[in-house]
Amino acid sequence: MKLVKELRGMRFKKPKELVAERLKKAGFRKPKLLFHPKRGDIFNRISYGLVKGNLGVFTEKEIGEKILPGRKVDECCGIELLALMGEEESDSAIVRGRKGVVDFSDIRFEYPTFAVDLSLYERLLPREKKSLLNQIEITYGVVKDFFTPENFVVTSVGDDARKDLEKFFTPYVPFLLLNKPEKKNVIVLDPHGDKEFTHEEITPDTLIVVGGIVDSGERMAGATGEIFPDAKHRRISYRGSTELVPDRINDIVKIICQYLTEDISLSEVVKRNITRTAKLKWLRKALEESVVRFLVNGETLRGIPEKLYNQWREKFDLTDFHFKKGAKHIGGFLVFRDSIFDRVTGKEKRRGKEIFLLKELRDEDVVKIYS
Repeated sequence: MKLVKELRGMRFKKPKELVAERLKKAGFRKPKLLFHPKRGDIFNRISYGLVKGNLGVFTEKEIGEKILPGRKVDECCGIELLALMGEEESDSAIVRGRKGVVDFSDIRFEYPTFAVDLSLYERLLPREKKSLLNQIEITYGVVKDFFTPENFVVTSVGDDARKDLEKFFTPYVPFLLLNKPEKKNVIVLDPHGDKEFTHEEITPDTLIVVGGIVDSGERMAGATGEIFPDAKHRRISYRGSTELVPDRINDIVKIICQYLTEDISLSEVVKRNITRTAKLKWLRKALEESVVRFLVNGETLRGIPEKLYNQWREKFDLTDFHFKKGAKHIGGFLVFRDSIFDRVTGKEKRRGKEIFLLKELRDEDVVKIYS
């Protein structure tokens, strides 16, 4: 019971944090890779290899030759990881194929598993399937940067999806392809989920599922609800909006990984990862829903109140760039002060939309104009 409580109440330590603690305990501070580092979070991926025994830490004595200086390529918990050629002196080397002088065998990786579910794969258009395969590849890399390769799977894999995956990931698919989830605690990330996602529900026995949906035409809105309908469905939002959350699978998984491994709220992680595209998409819709219409001298003007404008700027970190782009979507708008209503002489409806009739528009009524 104590273990479950700790796992639910605490963040997960990344593999590189666990390995860095062990290296520090063994007296090493600057290990150097004796091979060229690959892309991604180098330290985290190297740490997985060390624990699995595919890599080892050695001193010059065991190697039988001098370890040349290198340059710092990563750092974690006071341990500097060196590689390539440089001027930093190392105190050990990381070598492939041997276990080395530091014992990592008792380290256990206990993390939730992430899944991309392909139950809706047949509904996707060819170009959407291609985009999905690319996102799966990137998502696999994201999981390796925070946890381990073993913490990523693909579920509900039909025959066509399997063929496409095997062709895309030639010569072999590096992760498990499953028909059904192997874990009992399944949580589906769903923008229409009944509750907010929280780390309190996550244990190493949790499968966090993202729908393999790439919907270029928004024809599959709400389809995530069909994925494991009996499982928990949880939403990610920012300040009450799910539309500001990035919709690419790799971005969603990155947000969850950061949230589960850092002492930070989910809202702050989402804010850190909100894309320009997501902000513009949200703003266009918000402008359509919030714009106030005025008729002055036969011309229809669109505007939003100054108070709402300032709230949006502060709440969602919007800049003039976003408002200029949003203005083009609705044909321009102005930001007005409340004093504008002192010059309203009446109102009417046109095509079901309320329009205020203005006697005149004064400069002091206008804060800013976006055209």
